[in-house]
Amino acid sequence: MASSDGSGLDDWSGKVAVACEELKNVKDLWVFGYGSLIWKQGFPYVESRPGYVKGYMRRFWQASTDHRGRPEFPGRVVTLVPEEKSITWGRVFRVAEKDRENVINYLDVREKGGYSQRVEPVYGKDGSSFGKALFYLGTKDSKAFVDSPSNADTAKIIAKAEGPSGKNVDYLNALHDSLDKMEVDDPHVKNLYELVLKFRTNKTLHIK
Repeated sequence: MASSDGSGLDDWSGKVAVACEELKNVKDLWVFGYGSLIWKQGFPYVESRPGYVKGYMRRFWQASTDHRGRPEFPGRVVTLVPEEKSITWGRVFRVAEKDRENVINYLDVREKGGYSQRVEPVYGKDGSSFGKALFYLGTKDSKAFVDSPSNADTAKIIAKAEGPSGKNVDYLNALHDSLDKMEVDDPHVKNLYELVLKFRTNKTLHIK
């Protein structure tokens, strides 16, 4: 069950992402990255290009205790939330068949923090689909999913949280800068970036 604030989570030690049966039927493996995979892949690939999936919006609604936060103070990272009329841009990576199993195993561990595998068509700049891609998202029934928080509350957490992979604010900044370089306009990410900058420079603001 989703948590209202991400509290009560462990660090996911020994866990892996929830598998998707449809992945077995995908012949050529593409991986769609919409968060840290855009700038930090950690796996071999033979091709990379911008791409998007339909029917989802990117939101900082996933509590993180294994990367950008800790069990006592979970950070916030992105997930994809179903939204019929939305599209989400990211980067798509084609994986060689010889690397397929190792890459999936690596990602299953990396995305263990309440994420599930998902397979959807992925589209390029010309609007045509060039295959189906594997990506990971936090579903509403996951205990790490934080349902519809305010941007202000989320920004305050990001401004302070830190975990094994580093400061939460560094994650937000890297995502903001990566999308900017790709010329992707994401109002949610931009608003959080501006709020966190405000909170971190306003020395009179008390961040709980």
